[in-house]
Amino acid sequence: MQLTPDERLTSALPILIKQFPPMIRSMIDLTPNNSERKIRLLVFEAISHLTPKELTVDQITAAQLPELLALAMGLNPPAFQPASLTPNTLAEQKAFSYCAAYLMNRFVSGLNTVGNSPQIIEELTTDAGDIMMAQIQRLRFNYNQHFRITDYLADVKARQGILAAITAKQSAVFSSTSSEIMALASQIGQSIGTISAIIHECRQLKADKTWFISNITAGQYPLALLFARETSPDWFNNFFGHPHRPSLERFDQAYRLTLAHFNDVNQIVDDIKAQLMLDVKILPSNRVQKELISLINSI
Repeated sequence: MQLTPDERLTSALPILIKQFPPMIRSMIDLTPNNSERKIRLLVFEAISHLTPKELTVDQITAAQLPELLALAMGLNPPAFQPASLTPNTLAEQKAFSYCAAYLMNRFVSGLNTVGNSPQIIEELTTDAGDIMMAQIQRLRFNYNQHFRITDYLADVKARQGILAAITAKQSAVFSSTSSEIMALASQIGQSIGTISAIIHECRQLKADKTWFISNITAGQYPLALLFARETSPDWFNNFFGHPHRPSLERFDQAYRLTLAHFNDVNQIVDDIKAQLMLDVKILPSNRVQKELISLINSI
């Protein structure tokens, strides 16, 4: 089942970006990660129904603020291709890092314009800072042969998870709900963001072997590969420890070994979903529960 966010939510980000300086606008591409952006907007819309009121302009604007963080993360990712580094690509990466800083600043300033209390502004600003710290930590994990499944899950929760948690918390703020429900909404958002990122990775992995090779050579190891490495440690130690770039045949074998562990990844997703469903059922609105359950089942 395909779910579609309210058109007012989906159309607001391009309008917001049009207000940016031309140089910044030229560096922003809304195409990547559109599916995860859609999921976050659906989270915002569902949680907004904790109150029966229609969406306000402030709410529509507030829903876009986490997307500025998402764009910043995409412009300044914690990965690079060492073999592709040239003076031109280095200059481009530096420009993107400046653009990411601009977007971070717009996120923070935007929090002040949509009616947030000083406490909420401080909390959401801290959350955004935590995401950027997690980006640095993820960069340090690149090519790390001690990167394990628990590290992967902590990383996804700290980046894509917290990004969706910010969306959920910001939506709950407008419902004048209790701090307990607001914290629960944030927790639900984090879990949805986490499973969404894992499932999105699996779809890319299954559809495109080139994506798999590109990520490995950038030191970014998919979750299924980490399971494969636990099962076949000697083979992967030899694969990663080789002094030269492995042959295409070796990459093909690594790809096949990785694909064989989709069931292990699905089990982790199912475990997170099971707890997520229990959390959703605590929310005080039947409508919100139904919409979030439909969203979770559609991911």
